[in-house]
Amino acid sequence: MLFPILTFILFFGFVVLVFWQKSDSIKKLNRQLLESKVIITKELKDIRCFCFATGKRNHDFRFNKADVYILEDALFIFGYSEFQNLKWYKCLVVLTHREDIYKEQFPTAQIPQLYKLNLHSFNQDVFIEFQTTPGIYSNIEIRLENLNLEDKQLIKI
Repeated sequence: MLFPILTFILFFGFVVLVFWQKSDSIKKLNRQLLESKVIITKELKDIRCFCFATGKRNHDFRFNKADVYILEDALFIFGYSEFQNLKWYKCLVVLTHREDIYKEQFPTAQIPQLYKLNLHSFNQDVFIEFQTTPGIYSNIEIRLENLNLEDKQLIKI
């Protein structure tokens, strides 16, 4: 009787450990961005967002909030989900036209080819659409909600 309970606890602990390690690696990328010499134009914390993925199954893009950093030539989106006031980071998406520079600095970040960017979508949302890998069809849509006009004008990708 003790064995099934112990197995369940060990399995649950292993799953939490995997999620925690992934979140910790994204937090390190966040610190790396803040400590680098890159000029951050605007920092937006706790932005509500909506993600929709089609095609190949990818769990990294299941988040409902994001920390967004606007740079001169890039947009950093640190997606996370909250669980009891803890941020469980899922992924880092870097939207830029200078992939080579940012791929060097952030090798584990997702730097996709931008497919569509609509700064003036309905309800003051910013609509972003991209493909993760060119060979396998996986289309990702991220909608950043309730950004004001000043923040939208700073996004220059």
